[in-house]
Amino acid sequence: MFILNGECAYSMPLKDELNGYLRLPRTFFGIPRPETGDPDVGVIGVPYDMTSSYMPGPRFAPDVIRQATDSERVHSYSLSLARKDIVDIPLTKRITLEDVGDLEITLRLPEAAVVDISEACSKLAMRESNLLFLGGDHFITYPILKGLKRGRPGRYGLVHLDSHADLHSDMGGYELSHSTGVRRMVDEGILLTDDIAAYDLRSAIPSHREEMTGSKAPISSKKEFHKRVKEIGKQVDFLYLTVDIDVLAPQIAPGVSHPESGGLSMVDLVELLISSFDTGKIRYADVVELNPMVDPTGITSIAARDIVKEILTGFANHK
Repeated sequence: MFILNGECAYSMPLKDELNGYLRLPRTFFGIPRPETGDPDVGVIGVPYDMTSSYMPGPRFAPDVIRQATDSERVHSYSLSLARKDIVDIPLTKRITLEDVGDLEITLRLPEAAVVDISEACSKLAMRESNLLFLGGDHFITYPILKGLKRGRPGRYGLVHLDSHADLHSDMGGYELSHSTGVRRMVDEGILLTDDIAAYDLRSAIPSHREEMTGSKAPISSKKEFHKRVKEIGKQVDFLYLTVDIDVLAPQIAPGVSHPESGGLSMVDLVELLISSFDTGKIRYADVVELNPMVDPTGITSIAARDIVKEILTGFANHK
């Protein structure tokens, strides 16, 4: 035992004895923490799935995603998908990152989870770091944005990449659900529907697609999406990006709680992410609905890993 800043601290003789033999702590592609000040990106796990209406399990996703990103070498370079110009500098040299940890909300009732998640996010929004949230089911986007807007006021836009619109008023009589998040945000004035750029929505009901996009048909034109996200980027202060992994085709990402036939390829998704970051307005993002419980192969966690890497690349490109 020794004294540090007037407080008692303890040495770790057994751990020190094995220095160099022990596995290093998990890091996102080996991206380092900053030596001083706020990190370029903070990563926060939100392990919550109490509102899943089909298959629970996304609460286990943050740790699974961390495990999938636990490699520097090849995986610390940006994805080459959908890119003409390849950056040959690894993310380890381009940004700093802090894994903040997981919020303690796993068994909270939804009403309590809204308070806890939004309070935590209002505190983080006061810092200068970009933030990446790892869900969790899609319910979490609502309290996250609620808190961010309180901590850093402004006009927020939403990039919503999902097979569903999440515009239901309730799910089985419950207003707080993975399928009601956008409805809550619009009804509470957190977002305007004019400030939402959505893509796919292949399993949304026609009236929800029309409310969100002006058309009852599923979105299939990336050109129209690129145009819309560019327009929204000009009229808002901040863009929030949410990626529901069920936007991907099931053969690419089978491990989701609410799978739907059809869906995007990873190249399609990367093109949408690149276009979204080209606005220069994305400050916050989340990746949701990975369900490790229904994917023993782990292939969906690889897709999540690459989505995370593309988001980190977007933050690095617009640092």
